[in-house]
Amino acid sequence: MTAVDDRPVEKTTADLLLDWDRTRPRSRQRELGWSEVGGCMRRAGYRMAGTEPSNAGGSLQAVMGTAIHDAVQQRLNETAAPDDLVEYEVVFANVLGHLDRYEADTFTLVDVKTTSSRWLEHIKVHGPERSHLWQCNGYAAALIRAGIRVKRIVIDYIARDTGELYRWEGVPDPHQVKEALAWLAEVRDADLDMLPRQYEPDGPFCQHCPFLDVCWEGAVTDRDRRSVLFVEDPDARAWAERLFELRKQIKALKSEEETAKGALDALRPNVTGKSDVLDVGLDDIGLVWTVSDVTKVDPAAVRAEYALAGAKPPTKTSTSTKLAFVRLPEPEPGR
Repeated sequence: MTAVDDRPVEKTTADLLLDWDRTRPRSRQRELGWSEVGGCMRRAGYRMAGTEPSNAGGSLQAVMGTAIHDAVQQRLNETAAPDDLVEYEVVFANVLGHLDRYEADTFTLVDVKTTSSRWLEHIKVHGPERSHLWQCNGYAAALIRAGIRVKRIVIDYIARDTGELYRWEGVPDPHQVKEALAWLAEVRDADLDMLPRQYEPDGPFCQHCPFLDVCWEGAVTDRDRRSVLFVEDPDARAWAERLFELRKQIKALKSEEETAKGALDALRPNVTGKSDVLDVGLDDIGLVWTVSDVTKVDPAAVRAEYALAGAKPPTKTSTSTKLAFVRLPEPEPGR
């Protein structure tokens, strides 16, 4: 417990966990690591430039992931074979990394990732994220260059909220390494201010980034952080045209999505609940229908009930901003 202006301030469990995470050597690392390769180019650029972080960074999700890694590492340190590698530091293309483990008897590199159950379902269908593939192949390249044989790459995904484990398996892929090196070269050769901000400032990636404030610095006061993009490129017509065209594309794509979904409803085998997986010949991807009955509060009925009791229903105020395109008014005669 600390004091501010003689008033005690009690830290929550979340505060304590984040404090602990920020004291770890890995959290204090300033140079670019393989876990950041393939993510946000601008964040990587700040790392390469030696920019001092403007924010503490970190998240409770990352802390939970760290706890899992530490538990696995402790167990492996007790049971690993002599030639196995556990939490092993590697460097490839001047980028530092720490692989979770290497199993010498099967020449297998294993990396552990924690995620949400929702994103785990995405990974099952679409495969690992590009950054995860680049990271693991970067580790494999470092081992191979050191004379250590790597025949297989495994990524164990663990859902934090359900405990489900999904194992992805692959082989070392030189093409992935080549793409990662090209990405690194592009970041190194670019002017830092020209590197794109590749995530949304109100999203989890930016909110937990150690360069959040310095990255979005210059935004219009009391406006969306993304207003800095207009400050840097004050072309109102170009931004409006971009928004106008994107909205048309979104509308068209949404319509096409509903058309395809409606056509495939001819195959739906269930009227309620979740269906079995249907193979429609789309490589290794199948279809599953989920039919749910959703009960919602009837606002009109609630208002009527409160009115009968001579009371007003509870409300809460929120602020939202809507941007619409409208026809400009006709110019006045003579003007």
